[in-house]
Amino acid sequence: MTTVPSENSNFVFKKRSIKNRGTRKRQASSSEEDPEENEQKEQIVKHSKRKIKSNPNIQSTSNTQNRERNREKESSSSSDEDFRVNYKSNKSAMSAGPSDQGATATVEIDTETDRDAQAIFEKRLEINKDLEGKEDDKIYRGLNNYAQYYKPKDTAAGNASSGLVRKGPIRAPANLRATVRWDYQPDICKDYKETGFCGFGDSCKFLHDRSDYKHGWQLEREWNEGSYSKDSDDDTRYEIHSDEEDLPFKCIICRGSFVDPVVSKCKHYFCEKCALERFKKNKKCIVCNTLITSFNPANNLIARLKNMNPEEDDVHNESGLSD
Repeated sequence: MTTVPSENSNFVFKKRSIKNRGTRKRQASSSEEDPEENEQKEQIVKHSKRKIKSNPNIQSTSNTQNRERNREKESSSSSDEDFRVNYKSNKSAMSAGPSDQGATATVEIDTETDRDAQAIFEKRLEINKDLEGKEDDKIYRGLNNYAQYYKPKDTAAGNASSGLVRKGPIRAPANLRATVRWDYQPDICKDYKETGFCGFGDSCKFLHDRSDYKHGWQLEREWNEGSYSKDSDDDTRYEIHSDEEDLPFKCIICRGSFVDPVVSKCKHYFCEKCALERFKKNKKCIVCNTLITSFNPANNLIARLKNMNPEEDDVHNESGLSD
C-alpha cells in the first residue's frame, strides 16, 4: 500500500525578544591588557566656566576685585568683552588751559586775511604798480590781476587800499570778549499784581508778587547815575504783614482803587458801585461763579486802606475845608 504525501506543510515561527534591544553590549575586556594603560586612559574632566553675560535684571554685590579677576580669565578675543576707561589726574595745581585764561585768544570765523577780498585787491594794486609804464609781456596773471589803465579816485573802490575803507564784507572782530545778559520779562501774574487776587490760586503758573521789577537798562542807568541801591537802606519798607497778604488792594472789576469796598459771602472784595452794577446784570460772582445774595461792608479792608494812605486823607480833609 502506497502513502500519498500531504500537500499541507507546517512551519514554526520564532518570536525574538526585544526587551534589551536598545542597550549596548559591553565589549569583553581581555585579561592580557596592561593595567598601566588603563590608568593612562583615565583623565580628569574639568568643566569650563561659562561666561556670564551682562543682564540689567540680575544684580550682585561682588566687589571690583572679583570682577577684575573674572575679566582676566576671559579670553581677550571675545567680541563681547567689556572695555573700561580710567581717568587719572596730572596732580598739578595749574589749570589745563592757557595762563591768561584765553584773554588773548582769537576766533577766526571769516576768510583768512591773506585770501579775502581785501588781500586780492591789494595784490592787484601791487601788480599794476609794477607793470606801470611797461610793455605787455603776454603773461597771464589771473582773473583778478588784469592791467588797469584807469585809476578810480574819490570812490570806495579807489580808496579801498586805506585802513578806513576796505573792499568786500566787513570782517568781524576776532579778539572781542562779550558778556551777554538776556533780560527777559519776568512771568508775573498780572491779575495778582494789579488786583491782589488770582482766580487760579496756588495752581497759577505765574509768580504771585506785587513788587515792581526793573529791567536791565534801568539798573544800568541807576548805576551810571550813582543812585543804585541807595533807596534800599530801610529793610521794612517793602514788608507785608501776614494779616494783609490775603486782602486785595484794587477792585477786580474796574481795576482801580477801592471806593466804599464791600465783601461777598465767598470772601471777594469789590467796589460798592461796581458790585451793584454787576449784580443787576448777573447775580453770580465774577471770580468763583457762585450765587451772591447780599454784600457786607469790608471793614477790615477799609481800615487797612486808611492805614496805608493817611496822608491822602489829610489832603482830602484840607481840600474840603477850603471849599
